[in-house]
Amino acid sequence: MEALSGHPCVLMVSGGSDSIALLEMAARLDCRDDCKVLHIHHGLRASEADADAAFVQARCEDLGLACEVRHVDVEELHRRTRRSIEDCARELRYAAGEEVLDVWCEQRNADPEQGLLVLAHTLDDRIETFFMRSLTGAGPSGLASIPRRRGRIYRPLLSRRREELRDYLRDLYPDHTDAELWREDATNEDGSNFRSRVRTQLIPVLRDLRPGFETSLERTMDLVEDEQTLLADDARSLVLRNLVFDAPASAPDEQEAVQAAHLPLEVLEGLDRPMCRRVVLRCLLEVRPTGRFEAVQVERIVDGIVEGELCTEVSGGIRVQIEGGELRFSPTSNTPD
Repeated sequence: MEALSGHPCVLMVSGGSDSIALLEMAARLDCRDDCKVLHIHHGLRASEADADAAFVQARCEDLGLACEVRHVDVEELHRRTRRSIEDCARELRYAAGEEVLDVWCEQRNADPEQGLLVLAHTLDDRIETFFMRSLTGAGPSGLASIPRRRGRIYRPLLSRRREELRDYLRDLYPDHTDAELWREDATNEDGSNFRSRVRTQLIPVLRDLRPGFETSLERTMDLVEDEQTLLADDARSLVLRNLVFDAPASAPDEQEAVQAAHLPLEVLEGLDRPMCRRVVLRCLLEVRPTGRFEAVQVERIVDGIVEGELCTEVSGGIRVQIEGGELRFSPTSNTPD
């Protein structure tokens, strides 16, 4: 948490135990005046979501921290793109966080690049994400799971366990019940989505099979992340030098826009297959930064490059094709997931 010092920060607080623990810790730092709280109202869960927002606002008022509630329309994006509710909620949440952080930096007369979007992900979240990505074939980069830092995003609690944070809150307020200390989202435990099923069905089996497996898995994910970061930096450098955008993004909702771009095929000549995969993935992320791409999609593109013939579509409404000695990326007519 000390890394927050000297940075304008926007804390993403949902009202759950993890984010409320983050809120309480931030309120006790010397840099609290540089912190602002953002609560995202997703327009889901009806009155429960309203109660979450009211709870977060009340806690912020008690702690003397500025709070903003931002409403986003997840269902509208879901209808328009046919992507999962979880994916749509994540995209709108991060986009809103970046926007609020830009405004907060401006109000603090600070360099936007120095701002931090602070999230309360825990080791439990990281482990759940590891298995979710493993089961959907995310590839090596996905197996690093949730990074501690990515751009302006910072997750200071990523090595902390969820129950540890709950005990922290209980120790702060020993006369309060759990229901008074944080809000519970029933969908986290009811098995209605992929993450909750991993949390309630898979993780307990692993704990029974190998108690304390979380510590060894965290080490593994850290090692994977270190190696992935090094290789990804090389790929990103190559892409930034050679990927040419056809025109600036002009869509009104920029986080959803796919920017048309092209990469000379000669850039990929001589690259081994693993680096070629990374370059292709980096290109996809450059043309659609909020995209989530599976390893099988990247492999399909690399196969086409090797064969010298390619025209395919991938997640996020991106068409990838070989044309005129270039690997071209362009938006499809719609953006299905």
